[in-house]
Amino acid sequence: YTFDNFLVGSSNQMAYAAAQEVARGANGAGAPFNPFFVHSAVGLGKTHLLQAIAHRASQTRRRVVYLTAEKFMYGFVSSLRDQTTIAFKERLRTIDLLIIDDVQFLQGKSIQQEFSHTLNALFDAGRQVVVAADAPPVELENHDERLRSRLSGGLCVNLKSFDDELRYKIVETRAAGAQAAHPGIVIPPAVIAYVASVIRTN
Repeated sequence: YTFDNFLVGSSNQMAYAAAQEVARGANGAGAPFNPFFVHSAVGLGKTHLLQAIAHRASQTRRRVVYLTAEKFMYGFVSSLRDQTTIAFKERLRTIDLLIIDDVQFLQGKSIQQEFSHTLNALFDAGRQVVVAADAPPVELENHDERLRSRLSGGLCVNLKSFDDELRYKIVETRAAGAQAAHPGIVIPPAVIAYVASVIRTN
């Protein structure tokens, strides 16, 4: 899951360009879009893009934490149980880049409040936050209104369904990978075109 093997088309070009800018850190000038919020249906590349940001940013020695919403919740609840809440907060508030995937699963008033406090601390310190969900912030109905407002405050990008050209490119790339791994496999261009045309979902 790197930028090198993220296939770009008209449906994801803006998100890809913004993600690269976020991963670069705007040449040390602080957070370029904060937060950078990516949303789409399942299977359109959100997680790939987030992990590509984490991979590229970590190569420049930035301190990066990548968590799913579930792991954030588990970490917070565990810190309450083990009385290590201060250490949990410090770990997340002294980094350069926080990436949270599947934020739609963030449940519970106290957990959402802690997440809001973490966002505020990172924003105030000029640190970058990247968030992904299956819907834009305004449609996250189970989330506190204040949290939705904070998540809406940066750049919000929708990864749209793949067009014909991008679907073809994806199938072609997968076919080439299969042929490289198994030289006996032959997948004619007509088959690639057929698969790309009939599979309209992720």
